Amino acid sequence: MAQSESWPEVGVVVCTRGDRPEMIRETIAGITAQDYPGTVTTIVVFDGDDPDPALAAESSSRPVRLIRNERVRGLPAARNSGILAHDAAVEWVAFCDDDDTWLPTKITAQVEAVRAHPAAVFSTCGSRIVHDEWTRHIHLDKRLVPFADLLAGRQPAMHPSGFLARRSALVGDEVGLFSETIPSGYGEDYEMLLRAARHAPIVHVPEEHLHVRMHAQSHFAGRWDVIAEALQWLLERYPEIRTSRKGYSRLAGQVAFTRVAVGRRAEALRWSLRAFTTDPREIRSYGVAAIALLRLDPAWVVRRMEARGLGAP
Repeated sequence: MAQSESWPEVGVVVCTRGDRPEMIRETIAGITAQDYPGTVTTIVVFDGDDPDPALAAESSSRPVRLIRNERVRGLPAARNSGILAHDAAVEWVAFCDDDDTWLPTKITAQVEAVRAHPAAVFSTCGSRIVHDEWTRHIHLDKRLVPFADLLAGRQPAMHPSGFLARRSALVGDEVGLFSETIPSGYGEDYEMLLRAARHAPIVHVPEEHLHVRMHAQSHFAGRWDVIAEALQWLLERYPEIRTSRKGYSRLAGQVAFTRVAVGRRAEALRWSLRAFTTDPREIRSYGVAAIALLRLDPAWVVRRMEARGLGAP
């Protein structure tokens, strides 16, 4: 595809650590192989480690720069470092985790989609989850996702490696940077989606343009108190979630699970009751009761759910 000045410049932010050299190379290869006609500039942000100079690349249309996160440690701040390191010539900022890969069509498809919606400030795209034993296309058959849909819950198809945002909205007051105050950064991607959708519906490209590598264990595995604190932080910051029976019961059920996981049965049952009375279809309320009564191992329950591609409770 021929280079064209009519296509906006896209800046990419990839956050990494020094212990993932092979995966980050695959991620960068997927970015530099984009069929996008415009300029794509990638900034790799090292969080807590010194940059690996071997990853830098000079190119007129696909340069790769390396920086160190000088803000507080953590993924939200590292992403913000990357956003701010891109100059004002960058109209759109895309994000990719260092263990995921883009298909060559990814940026082109999303830029074309947001062009059809001039008020748009945020976009996501379809993805395929890649596990050692299976793969699955995570599909959302919707091209505009309003705020109300996200109050009902995090949409699995809207993965952060598919995020594309207008840079001016991130550095200005329209949307803002990723939250550096959400406890331990848990759920920061969902919080960003809520904030962006509150401003304008998110433009979603349902087709698959991203491969997400599913690991055996999450960074937050077993950190139940951190997860509980972050979930309650979300409920406080977004009281609108209580207007959605599905959304509130889901988060209440998740809090209940974190409480039973650390042996706080009474607190867990209170949150489970909130989930059940809000929406009896919330399966976590039943799961928490089963764990509390049958003394099941919560970690075992999580592993069984993740092995089936259901995600953590």
